[in-house]
Amino acid sequence: MSLQIKNLSKTINQQPTLDQLSFEVQPGQIVGVIGRNGVGKTTLFRTINGQYLRTGGQVLVDGHEVADDPSVRPQLSFVDPQANFFKTMTAQQVAWYYQAAYPQFDQAKFDQLLGRYHLKADQKLRHFSKGMFGLFTIILSVATQATYLFLDEPLDGLDVIVRKNVLNILIDEVATGQRAILIASHNLGELEGIIDRALMLKQGHVIHDYQLETMRTKARKLQLVYRDKQIPALLKTNGHIVSVSGRVIVVVFEDFTPELQSQLAATKPVFQETLPLSLTDLFMANLTDEHDYELLS
Repeated sequence: MSLQIKNLSKTINQQPTLDQLSFEVQPGQIVGVIGRNGVGKTTLFRTINGQYLRTGGQVLVDGHEVADDPSVRPQLSFVDPQANFFKTMTAQQVAWYYQAAYPQFDQAKFDQLLGRYHLKADQKLRHFSKGMFGLFTIILSVATQATYLFLDEPLDGLDVIVRKNVLNILIDEVATGQRAILIASHNLGELEGIIDRALMLKQGHVIHDYQLETMRTKARKLQLVYRDKQIPALLKTNGHIVSVSGRVIVVVFEDFTPELQSQLAATKPVFQETLPLSLTDLFMANLTDEHDYELLS
């Protein structure tokens, strides 16, 4: 079983938010979808799940086009955190609505998770705090029993204890190898601890599809110091400069080979140190522009 997104496009207000975007997800994965504000992460989730009509492309589950085969539609679940039309309903009333859309909806799991986190089934969602509502959307998503869950900023507004428990729920759901979870989040530090892959979006495209385990073995983050303030061309052509402070340069090399190390030695840095590499570093390396450098400095 697989979810295939092929050349997905979506134009909003005559602007291409998604532009022939493609990727594939298998059950058993937790995939982080990352990018700068306004890059189209929520639009991507809404378009895949049919809340927005596509401008072009395909969404395939096991080779079946979702738009043409209603039987595969319940394999996708996206509880939009901005779905205000639910706010006048109770938690149980929303569950009944989802039972109609998802034949495999697990009422027992829904009730059990509500009880664990002290959420009342007869309470209207408009009386939930932001954190309570965010937790409810995760519980509802899990209870659908859909193969592919789409979560948009699922940790936003949750306290540190509830966040930890929620992450454990998500890991448990994927551990069986029967489900996949796609998470759009700005909290890269917490994402890094649970995701297997990171899809990086820029200008409507997936510009990088990082397998984090492979990335950690191949990539390096170095702090380099040179005698003058000139940045060697090698750093610009083979790496991503994260920061520059006087003569100190922090650079990320995504494919750090012995040959590259020899070339780097030839630039004669007076100091070189390997630093821990994080998902935030990859974010900054790929998505920071010259204007941002001016602000950071």
